[in-house]
Amino acid sequence: MCINAGVVSAWVPYAPRISRNNKAVLPTAMHLSKTPLDEENVEGDWRDFRAQLVRQETSTNRNDGEHDEEHWAYETGDFVERGSIVVSVPSSCSFLDDVDSLNSICYRKSIVLVLDTSTNFIQGIILNRPTNIGVKEGADGMQFVRPGHGEIFENEIGLGGGTHNPPHRWKIWFGGEVNGPYSDCPQVMCLHSVMTDMAKSVSDVVIPGIYMTSFEGAQNIVIAGDANPSDFWIFCGICGWETNTFYREMHEEGLWHIVSADSAIILEELNLLRCEEEEEENENCDIDADPKNAGLHTWEMLMEKIGRSDEAHDRSHQFGDLLLHEWATGALSFEFADERRGELTETITQVGLDDDGSFLDLGNYDPAYDMTIRHESREPTMVGTMIRGSSAQRSPFLLSDQGYHKSLILILRDGEDRSEGVILNHVTSNKVSFDLENGESVELNLRYGGPTLTYEDDDGNYGVPTFYLHSNDAIRDAGVGFPIGNSGLYKMTKKEVIKSLGSGIASSDDVFVIQGCSVWNKRGDHSGVVGEIEDEYFEVVPRSQIKTVWSVLSEQKVLSQDSLDYNMMKGRQAWIIAKGGGAMEMSKNNDNDALQVVFGSDISVASLADEAARRWVNVNLLAE
Repeated sequence: MCINAGVVSAWVPYAPRISRNNKAVLPTAMHLSKTPLDEENVEGDWRDFRAQLVRQETSTNRNDGEHDEEHWAYETGDFVERGSIVVSVPSSCSFLDDVDSLNSICYRKSIVLVLDTSTNFIQGIILNRPTNIGVKEGADGMQFVRPGHGEIFENEIGLGGGTHNPPHRWKIWFGGEVNGPYSDCPQVMCLHSVMTDMAKSVSDVVIPGIYMTSFEGAQNIVIAGDANPSDFWIFCGICGWETNTFYREMHEEGLWHIVSADSAIILEELNLLRCEEEEEENENCDIDADPKNAGLHTWEMLMEKIGRSDEAHDRSHQFGDLLLHEWATGALSFEFADERRGELTETITQVGLDDDGSFLDLGNYDPAYDMTIRHESREPTMVGTMIRGSSAQRSPFLLSDQGYHKSLILILRDGEDRSEGVILNHVTSNKVSFDLENGESVELNLRYGGPTLTYEDDDGNYGVPTFYLHSNDAIRDAGVGFPIGNSGLYKMTKKEVIKSLGSGIASSDDVFVIQGCSVWNKRGDHSGVVGEIEDEYFEVVPRSQIKTVWSVLSEQKVLSQDSLDYNMMKGRQAWIIAKGGGAMEMSKNNDNDALQVVFGSDISVASLADEAARRWVNVNLLAE
């Protein structure tokens, strides 16, 4: 039965919407093979013998100083089994590292305990992502809550350790995106090392010394007096890979190390992550007890244990680490929860590949879908409206869909079923050639309009959505183009573009050629792009600024490594002008940037969002 997570009153602005494809194809439930709990199985860990052999072979090659002879952690090459540890590492290729950071940030530098393997899938839970979400019991059973909102403590459950021991709260770990804390049906499992007869009867072995049970099983162990809540680690969600994809990412991109470790090593790592907020003086606490650190120190410690100290402390991947801190700040830590939200923010639907491999349109992309904030009235049409990406200090597009950060979008259609628009500020590295009637050829820069790459026109025909726009009064006076609302901008046909260029009334700077579009479906109470504006993901540009914005964007050049920064600068300039501001607006933004910094750094959140958008352009629009 699904647990009820609906009491988590917290705004989660950075829940990732895009993941590696293989993260999204996991079964919705994990069926683990049961391992008998018997003393021989518990005490006779054959991996200990294997560890001795590895230790003998590698003792002369280790670069991490002395190591514990009783406890061990070593790499196993390609061998994955239940109980293996999969350690995520940044790619040595900066381009691939950016791709991974922009699309799969919650898995960066993760430590995954493998719980099940098969020919097709490898599944497990992330160990180093503690949250400060607690647990309480309501009418519908187990519920998640923010700290201080009625979590279950030991003495409220039953016998436990009695009143002589301080109470312990049940605390949630983020185990993975699939059936995670913000899904409709969260999947919960508890790890522990309790070896009483009662605990054995409700548990399965993961590796000797570490066991798994349900939350109900953990409660029963506590009620029996065999343990306290602090003896359990409650994980919500799973993660995993298609086996072939996992090995491709391991061998071709260098993203994974496979490790075998004894239970003491794993328990040590978990205990360092456990410390409660009120236990700041506890000498066993670790910096990773703060969810915003996303378990990075624990990751470094494990890397050191397997002889990869240099790799663990390589600071050349700072951008991805900063993004990870921001993801953890929004998704794992709730101390700055937005109290304006009375209910759990709706889970955000992912953008990705459809089952047949085609790209989904933005009908499934609703980055601000929140049914608690809606207005009944809206304009009859948004056609011709220009909107710009949010000016909030914490950009809603920092961790996914970075191409919308400080974007400028023109709405072309606003029907009963959906709203459609094109991004104006992203020039690609491609050009479009037009053969004129006089035999000459003219090339125009190609712009990126959005991720919807297949489109159904009014006649029911499918193709790549390509739009030709102009803002030239002379072209308009020649009767060329169809007005886009009251924007002062016009749509053209390809034939009109060729004719205008050939006659000399238009130059290559007058026409924007845009491929792709952005689509917001209207379903339920969601009112398309109007909902995006109401939720402050976008802001309406004054009509008086549209032509000035267009003029600045027309100065952008075909995208290259040399023009990337110039184009980004022109895009930011147009974005500021779209607000109706100038130098004072820019100064105001710079002052605000200093108000919020990324956890553990002096880097402003706003500047990180700008850098993420820049890298998104480099990864997605700049051809190799």
